[in-house]
Amino acid sequence: DLQMIHLAHASRAHWQFAGGPREWAIGEWQIARVHAVLGRAEGALTHAKMALTLAETHDLGPFMVACGVESMARALSVAGLPEQAAAQRVRALALCDQIADAEERDIVLLDLNNGR
Repeated sequence: DLQMIHLAHASRAHWQFAGGPREWAIGEWQIARVHAVLGRAEGALTHAKMALTLAETHDLGPFMVACGVESMARALSVAGLPEQAAAQRVRALALCDQIADAEERDIVLLDLNNGR
């Protein structure tokens, strides 16, 4: 379990220097996802918030914002906050209507359907 967390953090550290805001947001999403899968609510919430903040602050578009919102929904579910998680799922679904690329939209929808 810890190895997955360390690998996700290592990837994020790499992109801090080799990438930009999009890669940083993806890295934070990835760390949040690993924490959520492992049932670690605090880490999932922290990194989901960072992913969403990066996507919104840097105006990365509806796909990246939807990914951040989806990760918040997943983290809130792991944290035992089903009403807040449901609200974030609704927000992510609304953002999906703004995603022009069908493949990107399907990625978010698949994650929403496979979330907790």
